Amino acid sequence: MRATQSRETARVRLLEAAKQAFAKRGFEDVTVRDICRAANANLALVNYHFGDKLGLYLEVVEEAIQRISSFNALTMQPPRGEQSSAQEKLEHFVRTMLRVRIQHLGSEVWIHGLMQHEMLRPTEAAARIARATIAPRVRYLASIIAELLDCPVKDPRVLRCVSSVHGLCLVYLRMVQMPEAFRRAVAEFSEVEPLDVDRAADHVIAFSLAGIREVSTRRTTAAASGAVKADRVRPRR
Repeated sequence: MRATQSRETARVRLLEAAKQAFAKRGFEDVTVRDICRAANANLALVNYHFGDKLGLYLEVVEEAIQRISSFNALTMQPPRGEQSSAQEKLEHFVRTMLRVRIQHLGSEVWIHGLMQHEMLRPTEAAARIARATIAPRVRYLASIIAELLDCPVKDPRVLRCVSSVHGLCLVYLRMVQMPEAFRRAVAEFSEVEPLDVDRAADHVIAFSLAGIREVSTRRTTAAASGAVKADRVRPRR
């Protein structure tokens, strides 16, 4: 009984050490010995619980996926559910993304580190991560923006707007972790204030909706202009 409990305790320590190590240095630059040393565990326990380093890494990735999926679910649950308008869904998405991510930033730093390493040096887990975490969020946001633009989801403007909305949210999230040197550089032309999540969300929402309206108007104007030109060059009968 004690041996089983001891192994399970070691398993938890190994996972925790692996999270921190992989998040900081990536899969390639971490050895099993590094993890075992940090976890104060025997090398044999990695083989016993996970098979090898890749098995341990994939276990860490699965936990990250579960947490991100839970977060995604929150962004996709506007107060009025399916009865919500596209604008209400967008507002909920932005507010939830900023509030929840900032609230849990400290406890989930390892997830952000892990994702950054996968972006820079993808492992065989990259496809699984993309399908399970990135694709659902992009798909949902794309459906909202397509409705706002009144166009098919496959319209190229949709993905551009998705990138703009999501990217602006990420800019504010990065500001929370802005190193002091960057704060001083920014302070040269603007006062750097502590991030007010609600004000940041208000700005992202207003800026995004205005941009989406402008994109929609330009397409409508261009289409109307094209129709007029076509009518002018139509041959007389």
